[in-house]
Amino acid sequence: MQDYDRHILPEENTVKVSVEFHIQDVSEVSELTGDFALDLFFSEIWLDNRLNYEHIPLCRSNITLKAHYKTQIWTPETCIVNSKQSSIHSSPSENTFVIIYRNGTVWQNHRLSVRAPCEIDLRAFPFDTQKCFLTLETSSYNSKEVSLTWFHDPITLMWRGQLPDFRLDNTTVNRSVLDYPNGRWDQLTVTFIFKRKFGFYLTQAYFPTTLTVIVSWITFYLEPRALSARITLGLSSLLALTFQLGNVLRHLPRVSYIKCIDVWMMTCVVFVFASLVELAIISRLSRRQRLNALGEEWVATEIL
Repeated sequence: MQDYDRHILPEENTVKVSVEFHIQDVSEVSELTGDFALDLFFSEIWLDNRLNYEHIPLCRSNITLKAHYKTQIWTPETCIVNSKQSSIHSSPSENTFVIIYRNGTVWQNHRLSVRAPCEIDLRAFPFDTQKCFLTLETSSYNSKEVSLTWFHDPITLMWRGQLPDFRLDNTTVNRSVLDYPNGRWDQLTVTFIFKRKFGFYLTQAYFPTTLTVIVSWITFYLEPRALSARITLGLSSLLALTFQLGNVLRHLPRVSYIKCIDVWMMTCVVFVFASLVELAIISRLSRRQRLNALGEEWVATEIL
């Protein structure tokens, strides 16, 4: 290691770095902040022939280095470029280790907590699917110097927990090359696809609003003379719908497009409003009928 220079690439040609993720936990998917939080093991593997020690007899098959020794060897300096916040766990010490194998293969592993963005699209809410992303690049080396590739099995899901609103439906990986003013950089992206659990919204929004609309139809079976009861029932149904809509939307970001639940709630409001319009029409016709009856009675009295 006396002649080793950590600032020089291990190869004269492109250094191939393989990457893999082990997902330990997904703790949150937030529509309000448009991101998700997870813990993961981030592993990188590359070959550095300068660290080859096969010529040393009776030596161990691999050497494990503590975290502070990683600053003494070359690393690809890969980072999650789209993260809003990320940190290496330090319980009880920094959760980073490096293994060097006899042929010079280096395996570096970090345990990270990451908060990264999601493409929040609520048009199909509450039957929507959300996509969240982690994007990797090297911070110092272009694609001619370091080639980032996915490992043969890049994503391993260790997490078996449950989120209250979502379930992890699938993960996909992608590799691309981006052009920057100072060269071309390899980029690796993993996409997490979350599907919403809509059972809560069925019981707290769809079923109650359906019953509210049905209750508003009771006015059709009341006597036209029971005007106060019919008005009270119709207005109460309309207020209940407004309250239920506000209760659902207060947990969502303010968006300018129409959501699936908006269509449902507006349809319910139209039905309840139509029952109030029917009430006004029936009241008007009933009043006219009474006036006609009184007029006919007065005419009959005058003739007699």
